Amino acid sequence: MMEPSTTSVAQAVVPKLPPLDYRIPGWAADDLEPRSCPFCRAQNGHVLRRPDDLPVAYCASCAVWYVASIPRPERLKRFYQGYWDAFRPAQLDARTARVMMRAARGNAGTAPRSNRLVAILGTLRGKRVLDLGCGLGGFLLSMQVAGAEPLGVEISRAARGFARRYFAFPVYEDLPQCLAQTGPVDAIVLNDVVEHLDAPADLLGTAVQALRPGGALAIWTPNGGAAGTDLASAREWVGFRVDLEHLQYLSPRAILLVAGKLGLSVEHLETTGFPNLVRIDQEPRVPSWVRTCLQEARTVVSSSSVGSLVRTLREIGGHRTDAQERTTGTYHLFAVLKKG
Repeated sequence: MMEPSTTSVAQAVVPKLPPLDYRIPGWAADDLEPRSCPFCRAQNGHVLRRPDDLPVAYCASCAVWYVASIPRPERLKRFYQGYWDAFRPAQLDARTARVMMRAARGNAGTAPRSNRLVAILGTLRGKRVLDLGCGLGGFLLSMQVAGAEPLGVEISRAARGFARRYFAFPVYEDLPQCLAQTGPVDAIVLNDVVEHLDAPADLLGTAVQALRPGGALAIWTPNGGAAGTDLASAREWVGFRVDLEHLQYLSPRAILLVAGKLGLSVEHLETTGFPNLVRIDQEPRVPSWVRTCLQEARTVVSSSSVGSLVRTLREIGGHRTDAQERTTGTYHLFAVLKKG
């Protein structure tokens, strides 16, 4: 009888979480390479396996959960270059662009992330703001409405082309290329980005060097602190079962440690919001023409005086608004760090 391999024995004793998200990347065995803590390089034991079978470890020194076996850099790059085509298909046309522009104008002055940057920088008018991993350009639109000079970095060809074509934003393929063209910036924003990086410490260091004195680094990411520090709490956290392209999960303490290493002051730190689980167990599809039309109609109404009246009446009646709902919960972590 053959003896079981060390690897198979190890996998047998590390519990695997049940699936929830339909979108499970199909990594081949030769796509993967072992990984230590992405912040201190320490080796840590595997605590659990996600539904995609990748092991997750916890680094007590850095207060961060991380995936301990990840796709090779070249494989990850190919994955994100086609992100909006296959993994998160989107309808990238003029109608979608109109919906996004109306939403940005309708939310002017009410978006908490933009408002926090205003509070720390004094104003966004005339400030050069770089959205690193800008996707289709939604946050750049809100920066433009606030009077900032928006810049973007996006690895996906489709998303980069969409933001350039419909909004005329300067969007670059990577951060070094962007900085070579633009020079220092007043703020760098990482909205749902740091959790995707294979080497987050390196990119954060480069970002800080690109900031002007007094500049701000804003980070919005899943709150790994909600997973606790051991298996009993971690296996109950939904974050390890959704968005399985994530590679690390920072906690509030991890943010404090990162800020200290980078020489930044912590101007704002909060946990907020809930994961988006709507149809997460269903196959992602490009929105139909009808759904896109309905979304456009809702955006028009929401950003009109009628929408404002409805929100006011709901508040008077004691109903929570969408904005209030988004500020409860602990799934997300939002931090703004300042360069001295």
